[in-house]
Amino acid sequence: MEFGDLRGVLQYVPQFRDKLFVIHLDADVVGSNNFANVVLDLAVLYSLGIRFVVVHSSDEAASDLKGAEIGGELILHKVEGRDAGSSLTEMIMKDLTAIGLKVMRVEAVTGHEGRDDDGAIYLLGDDAENVNKECLCNFLASKMVPVVAVTCSDQRDSSPLFDLDDLAFDVGKCLKANKIIVLTADDCIADFTGSEYSVTEARAMAEERSVLSGRVSRLLGKAAEACEELVERVHVLDGLRDYAILAELFSNEGVGLMVHRDPYGQIRQAKNSDVSEILSIIRGAVMESELLPRHSADILSCLEDYFILEIDGNVVGTVAVHSSDAFSELACLFVKRNHEGAGHGKRLVDHAEGIAESRGADGIYALSTHATGFFNKIGWESGDLGNVPELRASQLEMSGRDSKIYFKAIKERTV
Repeated sequence: MEFGDLRGVLQYVPQFRDKLFVIHLDADVVGSNNFANVVLDLAVLYSLGIRFVVVHSSDEAASDLKGAEIGGELILHKVEGRDAGSSLTEMIMKDLTAIGLKVMRVEAVTGHEGRDDDGAIYLLGDDAENVNKECLCNFLASKMVPVVAVTCSDQRDSSPLFDLDDLAFDVGKCLKANKIIVLTADDCIADFTGSEYSVTEARAMAEERSVLSGRVSRLLGKAAEACEELVERVHVLDGLRDYAILAELFSNEGVGLMVHRDPYGQIRQAKNSDVSEILSIIRGAVMESELLPRHSADILSCLEDYFILEIDGNVVGTVAVHSSDAFSELACLFVKRNHEGAGHGKRLVDHAEGIAESRGADGIYALSTHATGFFNKIGWESGDLGNVPELRASQLEMSGRDSKIYFKAIKERTV
């Protein structure tokens, strides 16, 4: 890792401190050679002040039974191999304790036992209503890591039971976790590396079961549901990949599948406290003569014209809209290098067009020496001095810069 990469990691540390994550571990991940690395990743999260709850699946998780009923009661889980479930919990606790974490096995989800006509045992209950939120919150407040066990409330049998894939989502929704992270050993997500979807997109994809594996479809649906209930992000990662958690959380590209609440990131008007960040973002472009130099006083003198794109508390892009006469100028458009290619530039341009329209402009123009392909791609036309206010046209001619003019007429938008 280069020191520049380290700076990129450190920018995320303040925004994650004191946040709450729910971590789901597939049984095959716990039993893999990579689990020792997963444990080290969790230790990093803990050291950064991130609180988290650990949930694990069973070897025989009967996820396809979710939503079925016995005698009018919802099936939470099919009970198979109680001892294996208990040993899996103990294995996780042992490894987390070995690296110095304070860990507690928490019987935070309860149900009671039922049997079908064939004698198979099931855990019955009311889904997330059976999550003991107070119990989990008390341990988290004591800086402990709860490892969730599912138990049967029948007095004749209080042995630990397995949980389901869905349990992590139930716990996450109940606690209003900031993130739910699913670590799976299933290769079904290999085609989704670095993918991100809104709730709307995830729900639409989940319905296309003919082109997705059953588990991906179900995880997308559950993720969309969780994000609709105030969970900010759901990440599905390859638990057999080293550094998966850290690479997903502390890089801009990501290495797994992410579902986020709509919308992802926000564009807002810049504030005084944003000026230094704007200057930092555009510094490289100024040095490469892509943008004209700007100073704090320049930005502060027309701060109401500047807007920033903010994702997870980080400023990743900026744009300005200067209006005069019947035209508005789009200026200072820039997206951080490590966020390029994600459509953020187009979002900023769309926002600038909306601002120009709200100010009554007949059109919006931009001057650029480098962004020819970008403006052509998003539907702007090559313009001329006739598309630029007279004073600005005179300044352009005197500057000696070989700037190209791009223009877009502002059309009335139907409501």
